[in-house]
Order: sequence, then C-alpha cells, then structure tokens
Amino acid sequence: MTDRVLFVDDEPRILDGLRRSLHGHYDFDTATSGLEGLALIDAATTPYAVVVSDMMMPAMTGAEFLTRAHAASPDTVQMILSGEAELGSTIAVVNDGNLFRFLTKPCAAEAMTRALDAALAQNRLVHSERELLDHTLNGAVEVLTELMSATNPAEFNRTERVKAIIGTLLLKLTVADPWELRIAAMLGQVGLMAVPASVIAQVRAGDEVSPEAAEIYRSHPSLGADLIRRIPRLQNVAEWVAAQPVTMADATAAVVDPPEAPVTAHEVYVTVMAFTAGADAGLSPRRVHTALAACRHYRKDLLDDVLAAYELSVVRRPRQVKGTQLTVGMQVEQDVLTTTGLVLIRAGETLTESMAIRLRHFASGVGVIEPINVLV
Repeated sequence: MTDRVLFVDDEPRILDGLRRSLHGHYDFDTATSGLEGLALIDAATTPYAVVVSDMMMPAMTGAEFLTRAHAASPDTVQMILSGEAELGSTIAVVNDGNLFRFLTKPCAAEAMTRALDAALAQNRLVHSERELLDHTLNGAVEVLTELMSATNPAEFNRTERVKAIIGTLLLKLTVADPWELRIAAMLGQVGLMAVPASVIAQVRAGDEVSPEAAEIYRSHPSLGADLIRRIPRLQNVAEWVAAQPVTMADATAAVVDPPEAPVTAHEVYVTVMAFTAGADAGLSPRRVHTALAACRHYRKDLLDDVLAAYELSVVRRPRQVKGTQLTVGMQVEQDVLTTTGLVLIRAGETLTESMAIRLRHFASGVGVIEPINVLV
C-alpha cells in the first residue's frame, strides 16, 4: 500500500500552491475537475489513501465527486478544501457523508500537513483492521471448516464449491466489505454439523423423509446463524446465513435487493446459494439459471455472472499424481491407502491444507499406493 493523495480543484493556482508547499513531503496527483479525478481513481493500480476536493466546481460539485469517488474506492479517506462562502453547504455535506474533515481556503501549509497526516493515519488504521479481519478471522474460520471436513466430508465439499464460485465472482465484481462474503461462503453450511448424516444423505438423494427429518434439515441455516452470532463483527453474515435458500422453492421465493441498487455482498450470497440449492436438487446450472430468471427476483446480469463462475469453478479435470504431488483443493477420486493397506482418505474428499500435508508425509515415509486419481 502506498500513501498517495489526490487533490481535485478547478483553480490551477490552488493546485500550484499545493505542489510548491507539499513537494517532497507526499506522493500526490492533481486534477482540475471531478471527471478528471474519477478517471485518475479508476486508472490507479492501488487506491488513493486520501482525496482532497474543492467544493464548488463546474460540471460536477465536490459533493457529487466525493459520492462517486467513495463508491469507486470505499476505503479512501475524504476531505474537502472549501472557500468561506461555501461553508454552509460544506458543513451539510460533512454531516451527511463519509468525510474525515474539511479545511477552509486559504489553508496554511502547516494546517494542510496536519490534516493530511491525520487522514493518512486513518487510512492505515482502516487497512490494518481489514488485514486483521482477512488474516486472523479468516484463519480461525478455516480451522472450523477443516473440522467440518472431518465430520461431514460431503457438506465440506459443498462449502468448497461455494467458496470457489464466490472467489471467481470477486475477481469481477466490486462489493463493499468482500471479507463478509468470503466468510459467509466458509460458514454458510456450519449448521449442518448438527444435522444427522443420514438425514442429509436422504435429502440430497431426493428420498422421501419424515416431516420431522425435513424440519431438522431445514433448520440448519438458523442453527448456523446462532453459532455465527457469537463471533464479533459477523452479525451481517449471521443474518445472511439464517435467510439463505435451502431448497429450490426457497430460492424462487427469495427477496433480493432492487435491480437499480448497487450489487451488494448479500445479494451475491443469496444468488450463489440459490444456484447451489438448484444444483443439489439435480438441476443443471443452465436450468437453474432459467428458473431463477423466470421468478424475476434476481438481476439478469448477476445471474449471468454466477452461471459463468459456477461452470468455471465446478468443472474439474482428471489427473494422475504421486502422493508427494497432492495439494490443497484437489478432489481425490479413489480411496488413498498406504502400502500396508491403511485407508488415509476416502474417495470424493477435497483436500484441505492439513490433509494434503498429512498425505504427503505418508507418501514420503510409509508410502502410499500410486498413482492417485484426482480432479483438479
């Protein structure tokens, strides 16, 4: 991360003054209009840490520019550099928006420096918290999902499928707080750990089950949500998991965000889980797409993206590998046995990092029967 600053002002003399007073102290760019500033934000390889905008500019006001800049780069800290005559409207924008502070013109170099240093510190704080969430919380959640792989391999494979689809989508879509979406993908099926394996197997096979067994299965989202609510900062994730569609009937009745609103992480999760519910019911991905489009609750463009991600993420290709070549994410197509006949892992399981390490240790030590058929 670089601490870059963007100044936007339609007065060249203001920008010239900033260049003279701040040269050598900060890495910054300048723009003479809101449109030019947005173009720089879109073209930046890494987000600006701070954006400082004039309030009154032709074609696009500072308020309009900062609103669009926030949508494009939510973590960028925003400030306004305003004239005295614009003070009333500036205060209204500060109160209604995501602004860090405002400065008045003319602004002394010392005041600008103090404000920029504080804004840069705020940006680092945001990124530090995001890194904590991404690494510490994700790591803890991954441990929990690995425990799921040992108790219920079939549902762990379902979780891995959802993770892969969402990971592919996030390469294309921009949503606020994508970490919530990744954690929802990992924890969305955790409630199934409380459902008997026999009930899950009957439901997945399409067998007729008793009303009691059906109710137990349908309760797994609420069971999972109750567990997730105990973890700080995961209230949104808990609500998404509680409301996720369990069957295709749930999926076609789901209520999602209006099509004119920006795509949200919650909307992505609902759509992916609707696709998963359809696939679990035995429908092809394209038939699921058609059914969800027909119910008119889902965005056509998001459905198209999810279908593409589903087909890309789920399709695997067969390979034969040695035991020492087993890596995380591979799905074994046969029981993996030691040369003495001990079963290490059953066919159909997707390798976690700990499982892959364990198998490689056995392969280089005791030895395993090779080659091993896998899907990658």
